[in-house]
Order: sequence, then structure tokens, then C-alpha cells
Amino acid sequence: MSIYLSNYWSLYSDFINLLKDVKYREIPIALMTNFYQQINDDLKKEMEHPDFATRLNDASINELSQIQPFFEQILSPLKKPLKRQPNGKILINQDYTRIPVNVLQEHFSPKHTIILSRSKNTDIHGIPNEFNGQFKKETNKISEQLISEVRFIFEKQEDHPALSHSFFVNTFLQRISMIVETLELVFNLFDQRHIATVLIGTTEDIGSRALAVIASMRGIPCICLQHGLLIGEEAFIPMFASYAAVYGEYEKRWYLARGLEAERVKAIGHPKFDEIFHSSRLPKNVFLKKYQLDPNKITLLIATGPYLDRLKFTTMISELVKNKNYQILIKPHPWEIGKNKIDLYREIGSKSKSVHIITDRKVNTHDLIFHSDGVLTTLSTVGLESLLFNKPVFIYYFIEHNRYYDYYDRLSKFMNHDPLELTKVISLYFNSQIKTEYENIKNQFLLDSYASKTSGKELSNLIFQLSGVRTKQLEFEQKSPSY
Repeated sequence: MSIYLSNYWSLYSDFINLLKDVKYREIPIALMTNFYQQINDDLKKEMEHPDFATRLNDASINELSQIQPFFEQILSPLKKPLKRQPNGKILINQDYTRIPVNVLQEHFSPKHTIILSRSKNTDIHGIPNEFNGQFKKETNKISEQLISEVRFIFEKQEDHPALSHSFFVNTFLQRISMIVETLELVFNLFDQRHIATVLIGTTEDIGSRALAVIASMRGIPCICLQHGLLIGEEAFIPMFASYAAVYGEYEKRWYLARGLEAERVKAIGHPKFDEIFHSSRLPKNVFLKKYQLDPNKITLLIATGPYLDRLKFTTMISELVKNKNYQILIKPHPWEIGKNKIDLYREIGSKSKSVHIITDRKVNTHDLIFHSDGVLTTLSTVGLESLLFNKPVFIYYFIEHNRYYDYYDRLSKFMNHDPLELTKVISLYFNSQIKTEYENIKNQFLLDSYASKTSGKELSNLIFQLSGVRTKQLEFEQKSPSY
């Protein structure tokens, strides 16, 4: 672990221990906050010092393997044995699950499935919808009482290195009302609806976490889909769901190293990637016309990301544009577009006619990948998607961060920290000198990272295995005559 992450887990466990007796309906409320969002840049800087943890009172996580077991120790008394309920409903939380419409309609029966959302519509894509607001109840008085308890505890911790930061303190205090309201909402939901399985897309937000924790209190299995690459581990662990549905073997090892039991990790991929293998794409001529591209040139798609080293990125582009056979599409990360942090890319685009900047947030990234001859990306899901599209992928590791991410290290020389070395590798590839080497490395990477082409079906099978509820596909197979 980096110094920052080591201190992060020490602080997190210390925070939980400090507030472990402040509960709502048996659940420690400190468990329900998205903890890393309480840490601003000032506190992060302090946490990059080796001696930070020595100033904590009751840290319980000192090693990687202790992360999940620490939270299990607190959660275990709340849990009931999981049970199959064939007559119950599959509950899909709309937030973060990102299941494509065609997969939803193919595998989830309206008879056996409900969606929980912020919408008041009666259905979403033909599946019955439950508006989450209908399950809310007044909780202001209990919230005020809990806020007072937490303030009292905080006031006695004058020398605590995190509680001296107003942002850290106020963020949590302001969240208590929402935590209590959300917990009450989910308890009411489970009281009023017969739920057999819960499907969520993360356990980092309060709503998804509440569904996972309260499901475990009712003996209801909960599956958490992996919402992105394991880059930023604070968003993926602790795992509050019964099962983590992950992309591949890499993720299995990742969770096991952090203390999650092997039987709780299911490598079934994600339904959102099924579209790569089964959907049609924008016609090539339409694509070329849309971006004013030359059909005789090599099209390189460059997907960006936050916190890039500007000098390294600029150097890479400068080297690429020297090759007149290349034409470049730069697709800024949605976060960069939303925060209007794309001046660097606009400046690069203004200097070369071979560079095109894509700022349309509604653009279909899969179309961009499909029609490109090669993809350059930083630590992003775009890299994995491009590999699944069977495109040559080159990873530029130019980010500035407080830890190292090893996900793409398995691509060997096709991942590089040096812009000049990476552009040499790209040139060698398109000159056909290292294509065979790349194919071997890519194939090994995918065997380890993503092996499913029918994740929707694998997910529906897992749901049936855990709950006994038949998904749409299984209903169809049951009714089909055998010969």
C-alpha cells in the first residue's frame, strides 16, 4: 500500500471505532457514509506523511488483508443466513447498475422483477418501477439526536488529526440526516415488498450501501456489479454486498488480497459489455464523414482522464503528429468536459489539422473504438473495452496520484510511463514488427481480465442459483419443448 492508502485505512477504522455505538436500528451510522468523500485536499496532504497514523487513537487496519475482515467483524452480528425465496422479486437499484435495455428486457421478467429508482413512472423499459420516495418517513427527530451524540464525541477529540478539519467533520454531520432517512426508506421497502434478491452497481453511495446491509439483515442475497476498473480502491472496498460480481481473475485476486472470502467473488463480467459482442455499429462511411477523416490514414483514438501530466501528454501528441499517416481523435473524459478542463486538448487541436477534439458528451464511445485502428488511453475502462473490440491498445501512464495502479502492467511494453518510448512502440506496431508479440500479450491479458461474452445470462443464472427466482431467459428455457 502507498503511504496515503495505509493512512486512509487506519483513519477509516479509527473513525468507525470512535462512533461504533452511534446506531440507527442496530446499524452503526458511521458505516453508511462514503468515507473518502469526507477527505479534502488539505487532509489528503497530511495523510501522505508516514507518521499520520501514530496520531490516531484506535486504528484497527494495518495491513491490506485486514480491510474486509475489520468491516465483517462489525457487520456479522447484523447478518442472517441467506435464504432462497422463489416467490419473491428481483430488485434492481437503477443507480449505477448500468444494465443495457436489451439485456434488461432479454433476461429480466416483468413478472419477477422490480426497479427501484428516483422516477415516478410506473415502469422503466417494461419492468415495474418503484419510486423510492414513497417509502420515506419522517426521521428528523432521531437524526437531530444522533447529530448531538456525534458532536459530543467529536468535541472530546481535540487532538484528532482528522477531526481538526472542519470539512471532514461537517461533511459527516450533514450526512447523518440522509443516512437515517435512507435506512428508514430501505427498511420500509423490505417490509412492504417481497424481495428475494437485490442487484446494485456499487456499495459506495448511501442508498446502495443501505440496500446491501439491510438485505443481509433479512437474509436476502445481494449482488454488487463492478461499476468500473479497480482504480481508486476506496470506491470498491469494503464490500457490503453478499457477492461481488467482477470482471475477471484479476479482480478476484484483488479482493482476496484485501480479505474478502473467495466464495463471495463471482467472475461473470458485466452486462454493459455484452453490447460489444452483440450490437451493431455506426456505418464506417457515416463515421468518417462525421469526423472529417481520411479513409487512407491510420485513425488513433486517444481517451483522456483527470490528473494527467500535461507535459508528457503534449510530448506524446507532438511525436504522433509527426507521422503523416496518423489522424487523431481526442476524447476528453466526461469529468474533464463537465469541469471545463479541456483547454489543453483544444490548444493541441488548434495546432494540427490531423487532431480532432470530441466534446459531445452523448457520443457513443463504442462507435469511436470500433472505427479506430488503435486506441491510446490512460487508466480507463476504455482500454478494456478496446481490447474486447480486438483493437490494439496502448496505455500511457501519465497520471499524478498518491498511489500506483498496476491493472495495465500486464500489457508489458504496450503500457509506458515515457511518452517517447510509447510512441516508438506504436510505430513498431503499425509497421508490423511487433504485432504477433502484441497478440500474445493481449490474449493473456483478456484471459485474466475478462472472459465472458454473455454476462447478462451469467448474471441471471447466478440470481436463480441464489434466490430461486426464474429470470426471463430461464422461464423461456423451461417452457421450450425438448426434442
